[in-house]
Amino acid sequence: MFEKWRIIVACVIVSLALAVLSLVMTRPIYKSTATVVAGVRAPETIGPQSVAEQLSADYLLTQEDILKSDRVARQVVTDTGLASVPDAARQFGWKPKDGALPDFLARQLRASLVIDSSAVNSRVMEISFLSGDPRFAATMANAFAAAFIDVNIQLQADPARRTVASYTKQLNEMSRTLHEMQAQLIAKERALNLVAGKGEADPDSARLNALSTQLAAAQTQSVAASSHVGGAALPDTMASGVVMGLQTEIARLEAQRSQLSTTAGPNNPDYRQLVAQITAMRGQLAGQEALIRRSAAASAAQARTVQAGLSGAVAAQRDRVTKVRAAQSEVSILQQDIANQQASYDQIAQRRAQLQVLDTTAQTNISILSPATPSEKPVLPRRFVTMVFGLVFGVAAGVVLVIGIAFFDRRIRFSGEMESWLGIPDLGSIRISPPQPLRLPRMVAGLLPNMRVEA
Repeated sequence: MFEKWRIIVACVIVSLALAVLSLVMTRPIYKSTATVVAGVRAPETIGPQSVAEQLSADYLLTQEDILKSDRVARQVVTDTGLASVPDAARQFGWKPKDGALPDFLARQLRASLVIDSSAVNSRVMEISFLSGDPRFAATMANAFAAAFIDVNIQLQADPARRTVASYTKQLNEMSRTLHEMQAQLIAKERALNLVAGKGEADPDSARLNALSTQLAAAQTQSVAASSHVGGAALPDTMASGVVMGLQTEIARLEAQRSQLSTTAGPNNPDYRQLVAQITAMRGQLAGQEALIRRSAAASAAQARTVQAGLSGAVAAQRDRVTKVRAAQSEVSILQQDIANQQASYDQIAQRRAQLQVLDTTAQTNISILSPATPSEKPVLPRRFVTMVFGLVFGVAAGVVLVIGIAFFDRRIRFSGEMESWLGIPDLGSIRISPPQPLRLPRMVAGLLPNMRVEA
């Protein structure tokens, strides 16, 4: 039994020695923790602000997955410039077969990252980093917290940025369409000579009204001129001063001739002179009346020509007004299409401007509650736990070893083992007493100084 205890004690001593050796040889690991809080206040974004998504049960789990992602780790490598450090590849054990150095460093940093968000009803997350250098651990913990916030901002801005690109493409197409439609409108207005703007009178209709008025006046003049042609020209003849003067002179000469005929005969020189004057005056009167008739005929012909010209102009203008009004309907439809297209363009441009503001505004509901600081005490190795584990392991190993030795020891110790193993019945047992001291006479015992003598 004493030998068994010696085996257990030996195992305990060896286990404790190994534990002490591991404590001496193990490099101390320091842990630095940065704390971030995910608030429920919606960020200042364009559009309706809702916190329903942030209040969902899986929101923190999603944020934790984002924090553990390669994107955050690569952002840390980029922000800290770790890939450009000369000894980074050697310190982290990078080899060309491991791929690109930034990706390898990101994987190594993720392996040392510890995230704790297990507190019930708490929106606080602890971002811890394990390293043999306490300052490096604090730097990496703070870098992960900052990269986590940056990636959250990017995740909010990326959809807006993609939407801005899509809106820009749509606006370019709509702008090109607007220019084409406006060019068509200008070309149609120029082709139809449409110059009237909004609130202005239609010049074609005004011209038609003016031509109609002139045509009515020309028709009146033509009727009046036609009535003076031929025998109907007496009013014009009577209105002529020359004709009236000739008629007056002829009447005076006729009166003189009548008086002279009572006293003188037809062969009287004075009488014949008066007759000659009257004949000459009548010739002048006839010529003047003929001139007046020709003038009236010319005026009538001119009036008819003017009337015919105005009639043609009115007909042509009426056709133009009809065509212009039809064209104005097409122009109005085109103008309405342009107005609708412009309204859509303005709405999309306004939305794009809002999204551009969101893209350039760094806002998120993730905030750093407390930054990480270098720790003075290492978290690994744990000395007390290691020693207790060594003690327990030594005792357990000793017990197992003792049981194993007893199991594989084939010596017979009890009579029951002989019957079960050999099949030989137990006929009896001989009790062996412990050896008794040898009793010698005193005279003999005196010759042996080291011999114990019983009285």
